[in-house]
Amino acid sequence: MGIDRRKFLKIAAVSGGAACTALSGTAQASGPQVPADPGYGMLNDSTRCIGCKACQSACKQINTLQRESALPQDAELYDAPRSLSENTHTLIKMHRDEKSGEATFVKEQCMHCIDPACQSACLVGALIKEDTGAVTWDGGKCMGCRYCMVACPYNVPQFEWHKAIPDITKCNLCNEKRVKKGQATACATACPADAIVFGKRDELIRIARTRIAAKPEAYNPHIYGEKEVGGTNVLYLTKAKVNFASIGLPAFGYKAPPRLTEAIQHGVFKYFIPPVAIYAALGGIMYYNSRRHKVKGGQDHE
Repeated sequence: MGIDRRKFLKIAAVSGGAACTALSGTAQASGPQVPADPGYGMLNDSTRCIGCKACQSACKQINTLQRESALPQDAELYDAPRSLSENTHTLIKMHRDEKSGEATFVKEQCMHCIDPACQSACLVGALIKEDTGAVTWDGGKCMGCRYCMVACPYNVPQFEWHKAIPDITKCNLCNEKRVKKGQATACATACPADAIVFGKRDELIRIARTRIAAKPEAYNPHIYGEKEVGGTNVLYLTKAKVNFASIGLPAFGYKAPPRLTEAIQHGVFKYFIPPVAIYAALGGIMYYNSRRHKVKGGQDHE
């Protein structure tokens, strides 16, 4: 009296299904973590950026960051980083649109997402969405797993690879040094072209719409970050003939990454449903086999 495939599946379904049904009622994803007041942020208007890198220099100065260059010996002469790093939290890059061929200067930095993927991925709560709107990092909690680096859709958090006790570094929106004191960020203050506007997020969206309405021929009508990845505190405007993807801002959906990943994680792992279901299925099979052996033993005895 062997156990065939059909019987195996039947036992597994009944045993595992019962366990899942009993426990899955509360295994739901958490709701959106969106505050009523998203706080402060910045509007980066690439139609006005002249590529002077004053914002980049101001960021380095206030955060006491070292100069960088593609050629190490040149770093002593001037600052020319090629990407965000432990020493570069704000970076001006020139992008060229493939279709229009138009060159655009764009400010690269942390987006300070309303519902940050880095915060959701952090196992120890080292990344925090502040009431000011900034996403900050707490070195006292960080255990160095670097999950935040993997989770961020914009590849922003950077790791101090050359230190014995490294930190995770990124733009912190000048949270402690300026914003909490009622001052604008260092980069916004340094910008000579009004390409960076600091303020409350709702006001920044209003300013962006006003600029688009005033010069519709000059602007792409979309405000990047208003809805992307659930909304960001750093917003972008670009030129009319320039696609956002061509300036390093991917066409992400409007749902925040944590709402997608947590829906899966919570639905699958809350209360350890998979182990319970597996053990229940195995228990059912063991019980079935035990009975089979008893019946077989009785027949042999007879």
